[in-house]
Amino acid sequence: MVKASRVMNVPAQALFDMLIESVIYDIKQSTGKTVRPANFKKGTNYRKRIKTNAKGQKGVSVKVTVTELESPRIYEAKFEGGNDSYTVIRYEIEQLSEEGDQDGDYIRVTYTEDYNDVSKLAKPVRGFQKLIAKNNFKRTLKGMEESVKENMKLKEERAAEKENAKNGDSSSDGE
Repeated sequence: MVKASRVMNVPAQALFDMLIESVIYDIKQSTGKTVRPANFKKGTNYRKRIKTNAKGQKGVSVKVTVTELESPRIYEAKFEGGNDSYTVIRYEIEQLSEEGDQDGDYIRVTYTEDYNDVSKLAKPVRGFQKLIAKNNFKRTLKGMEESVKENMKLKEERAAEKENAKNGDSSSDGE
């Protein structure tokens, strides 16, 4: 199992929503089907191709199933390949500060990835992958935090522009 954790200064719901939007985008890219956030729930599944490092291969087809979903705390999915091999990924979000705290919204995000490889050849490779993966996951979590902050900033700027436009329109009517 690989586990990485990071404390972030973003609202739990904003991070969770970004994560779900990313999965919905993956479904669209993999299947061509559009899933609305309201219809995204535990049990949602789809097939996708995952790239392999082997030259000349197009990748491996896997079935992805949402196995746990609790907004804004838990997202878990199982990726099933052939031969009874599977990987389970899980994001757990823990609120560390009170909502609306003057110091900000602090959360802890814990990402875990657990493997069930039946191939004897996969076990030594998996051990090496775990060493690399932990650092990659830490970078990924940092990138997620930065993306949420950027999205929140853009939403605030758009809201301010709308408010300014609204106020500018009403003041010019009286002249």
